[in-house]
Amino acid sequence: MAVMLQNEPELLQALYHSLTDREGFHAFLEKLTRAIGGCAAQLLVIQRQPLRMEHLWYHGLTREFLDWYLENNMIAQDVVTNQAVKQSPGLFQSALPLLPDFRPDQDYSRWENDQDMLDSAWLVVDTTPTHSFVLTIQRTVAQGPYQQSELDSLDRLVPHIRQAVQLYRQLEARTQDNATLAAVIDVLPDATFLLDSLATVLHSNKAAKDLIDRERCLVVRDQRFNFAEQDVHRAFFRASAMVVRSSMGKEDYCSETLFLKRAGRSPLIFVIRPIESGELLAGGALVTVYEPDSRPLPRAVHIASYFDLSSAEAQVCERLVAGREVQAIADELGRSVETVRSHLKHIFQKTGCSRQGELISRVLAALLR
Repeated sequence: MAVMLQNEPELLQALYHSLTDREGFHAFLEKLTRAIGGCAAQLLVIQRQPLRMEHLWYHGLTREFLDWYLENNMIAQDVVTNQAVKQSPGLFQSALPLLPDFRPDQDYSRWENDQDMLDSAWLVVDTTPTHSFVLTIQRTVAQGPYQQSELDSLDRLVPHIRQAVQLYRQLEARTQDNATLAAVIDVLPDATFLLDSLATVLHSNKAAKDLIDRERCLVVRDQRFNFAEQDVHRAFFRASAMVVRSSMGKEDYCSETLFLKRAGRSPLIFVIRPIESGELLAGGALVTVYEPDSRPLPRAVHIASYFDLSSAEAQVCERLVAGREVQAIADELGRSVETVRSHLKHIFQKTGCSRQGELISRVLAALLR
């Protein structure tokens, strides 16, 4: 017999509120985790080939953990994920029956031991020809394994969860019919992409389409960015997830910058900025791609004047905007790495930035013409 979830009516209310909530499914996952006595939960959008996360909502995970998980491509070893992408939508299952045949590497085993993880209740919510939507709720050793009665109680929510996710996708797709943001993007000179809160590409201007046509290092497939280099793809995922969360009000406003290297040419500069939720979107991001070979980047003299930096600080900033690493900047300027890092610290203080990606985005927004 199924046990009664704590505050089940309130849980369903939170689920459907996700359709209009600026935070999407984050609040629902927090309530669901507490109701079933778990420690963390995730609703993931997973591309099946190649296997990788494309988007997620979560509760109970730190940014440090997410960075580690993505940087080490741990999804390739995740026992639940590898099983879930092979299945059609169904009901909740325990991860424990999967473990006897599971052979993780030392890093994954160390993480499980450090986190004291024991079990996960997991559900394949929905599938498309290319993606799977998977919900997982973790438990520690102290919280104990999932009992069948608990899985049965979670199964009562499955039709509602599936309906809410499908409705969310339909609501997000509607923004494609909205011409307001598209019209603004179309007149921008740089390659620009509009992402919704699922990090799906809703619209791209002519410059963006031309860029995709001539560059082999990236494509837009199934309305999502795909990069030839896996480390770049993971970096873009982390950055876009953080920016989209900030667009929903979940975190402070943040923008990010990535450099996509090209053989024999200057790197492409990807600047990802949040679009605050409102009538047009439930939240999302604007991705602008700058090509230094065709547009001169801001020079040190202009950076120094605009941001009130010293000449030495502005020289460091100019090279940072061009995609140089700290060691390369030190070599070019004939200074030590410690000196360059000291300049960066002062630059952050003067500009109010806390990350290099945010600083580069701010310089380009202010001075690139």
